[in-house]
Amino acid sequence: MRARTGNQISANIDTLFVQSASTDHVSITCFSRSLLCCLFFIVVGHYSMAGPQFPRPVEDLANIEFRADVRLFSVMAALNAAGFDYEDADQELSDVRLRLRKELQSLDPGLVDRLRAFYRSHRGTLDEVDTQVAYVSLALLMSNPPDFKLSALERDVPADVRQVSGFELLVEDFYHQADIGSLWQRYRIDYEQELQRYRPVVRKVIEEGLRYFRVPLRVVLDRKIVLMPDLLNAKNIVNARNMENFYYIAVGPTEKVTDNYPQLQHEYLHFLVDPLVQKYGAIILKYRNLLEVAQKQPRLKPEYTESFLLMVTESIIESISLRLRKPESPEREIADFFHQGLILVPYFHRRLQQYEESRLVSFPAYLEISFQDLKVSEVKDDVKSFAAADQQAAIAQAKKSAAQQEAARAADRRFRVNSLLREASHLLSEKQYALAHQRLEELLKEDPNHGSAYFYLAQIASQTQQYDQALAHYTRASQAQEIPDWVRAWSLLRIGRLLTVKGDLQQAAVRFREVLEMEGELSGAREQAQESLALLLGENVP
Repeated sequence: MRARTGNQISANIDTLFVQSASTDHVSITCFSRSLLCCLFFIVVGHYSMAGPQFPRPVEDLANIEFRADVRLFSVMAALNAAGFDYEDADQELSDVRLRLRKELQSLDPGLVDRLRAFYRSHRGTLDEVDTQVAYVSLALLMSNPPDFKLSALERDVPADVRQVSGFELLVEDFYHQADIGSLWQRYRIDYEQELQRYRPVVRKVIEEGLRYFRVPLRVVLDRKIVLMPDLLNAKNIVNARNMENFYYIAVGPTEKVTDNYPQLQHEYLHFLVDPLVQKYGAIILKYRNLLEVAQKQPRLKPEYTESFLLMVTESIIESISLRLRKPESPEREIADFFHQGLILVPYFHRRLQQYEESRLVSFPAYLEISFQDLKVSEVKDDVKSFAAADQQAAIAQAKKSAAQQEAARAADRRFRVNSLLREASHLLSEKQYALAHQRLEELLKEDPNHGSAYFYLAQIASQTQQYDQALAHYTRASQAQEIPDWVRAWSLLRIGRLLTVKGDLQQAAVRFREVLEMEGELSGAREQAQESLALLLGENVP
């Protein structure tokens, strides 16, 4: 099951292919068992240039069924009764989900307790997204009501479904006690309406895919797509699972069905690409050693660790999707896919550009040619290129992190310095000179050239009649690089006054004139300097 919310894949994906090899031949068994490649032909001449036409209903374009499935409704209704509350943080529960929950409030408390107990005890390591994936898959493996029996042998049941097996027994009781048969008759209308909303979107997906593949309109009968609304699930969830020859797609409620276009396109591309990979599997497996390269990628997804053919399939699909979407910066997305283990995305993305330019061959034929002549050297060049880019990015990130850490340390240091300065100022106003002096010494250990700290130390020295020390501190304060103008002005003013007391009247006058030449708001220092200078001039100071 591939479960997607927006562009986020959080999935427990089936292993599509089981590989076995002998000396003379390699056989590939697909999970769908009978996926015949009867859709694809080499298309040349007038047809490939004109492209396929689409005057028919959606069902005539592909073997697709729009199904309102009572099994899925029953399982998800029981799951909601069991306590399944998952929804994105910025979303409210859908209207259908709220309405049904209200109708289930009168359900037998004993049955509710059993449902809740099962749900809690069978979560295991699954998160809420993977939990709903398992239950949706369980619904697809069950027979129709009222029996709800598992239709697959235990060995064929996927691991995530085995983890919640047994729930079908509770669903059978739930179906009868909650009268789901009657509820379904009412709610089925909502499901049918949702299917109608999807028809034009699905049609566009199929038309775009067939046009890109340049293949004739021909409905394959050995495989089938089944689209089902899942209105009791979280919003914007798209679940997909391949079972035998069925491609199931269960879509949760959404405000705009077009938001699910990328996910629907991805699943339809699986429908088109899977049989091609199966058909050319023997050719592809010649390059299986590339899986070791994929396994070394930093954000490798677990599903790609063992299956080379699955990695190839997903690489092709994501490459086609990129070519169809034409994002502004495909390089970023290509790099992201590469780091997830889809190391063939850049290779196929380049090859698809050549395919689009050729216009003379169908995609199945072009893909066969690409497989037969896959340039491993180009893939290895991609590996080197991304490794070099990753190294450069790591260096840049390290520098950025170091700068951020230094900025954080500087901010912490400024905070400590300012806190100590405020505390020292308060202690000074309280005439607690010893404690104030101690705080200022601590401050200077953090910032040895802090001008305001020397200004306050000078004030303490003056108050304790240590005038030489006061003069030294005021001098350090006046020479500090970063200091408020008023602090610098008052430091110069008091230097002048202390020099006057010491009899150095000429230097005192210099300091007073420096204050007078300063601009801005000086908190009265300019006026005081004018008065002090006038006194010196009155004593014939040059």
